[in-house]
Amino acid sequence: AILLRSKVPDPSGRLGKHTYLHPSLVSGALFTEAINGHAGAPQSVYSDQFVWPDGSDIGYKLEAAPVHPVLMATKLTGSGQQHAALMQQFNQLQVTIALLRDGFHPQSQGGGVMLDSQQQPVLDYPLTDYLWQGARRALLSMAELQFAAGARQVLPIHHDARLYNSWREAKVAINNLPMQKYRQTVASAHVMGGCNMSVDPAKGVVNQQGRHHQLHNLSIFDGSILPTSLGANPQLTIYGMTWLNCQRLLSELAKA
Repeated sequence: AILLRSKVPDPSGRLGKHTYLHPSLVSGALFTEAINGHAGAPQSVYSDQFVWPDGSDIGYKLEAAPVHPVLMATKLTGSGQQHAALMQQFNQLQVTIALLRDGFHPQSQGGGVMLDSQQQPVLDYPLTDYLWQGARRALLSMAELQFAAGARQVLPIHHDARLYNSWREAKVAINNLPMQKYRQTVASAHVMGGCNMSVDPAKGVVNQQGRHHQLHNLSIFDGSILPTSLGANPQLTIYGMTWLNCQRLLSELAKA
């Protein structure tokens, strides 16, 4: 948004474009024993089984998500007594999330950031049929995993879903859920891209060192320079990339 407001040169036309989010699906599961998803190190268990599928289907990473009262209350579907009953089983709830690996297919080119009339950033992120197909497969994978782990009931986080008592029941139901906005909940915690790096000024905003192609005194060191999503939490990638490019910049400035 700062670059858009500043009207910096953008001959590639890619400023704000190809913004990736790891669109995420959520599945809750109730166990007989206490899971205590609020305790211990968060998201320390994950699976890459579905990140690189055969063919052109979108991949997704599975993670065991932390469960805290406010997060649980705002993400669970339903209302009134149904919602209260789920909240009362807080310690028995396990949550799995699936991060869709966007940016690797013609129907998954991310979104675009633009400015509204108040000069505030607005993101337009198309949810294509390709993404919806991945969302359904992710919900199926998570439900199967949770029942295999011993869950007594599974709740895909979708406004038309309910608690299912077996993998067979959940499989039929998930395959019939409408995959569309305002029905299927899609979350995101990872914003990547929008100022993508490329050695070619016609294909990127910055070079591989994070230096702006047109403004030589401008460097960008954050997740916005990623050319695609990662299919994994980007924290360590951003740390490492920023450290490396900072060292390069310091070396260049020392020679000036």
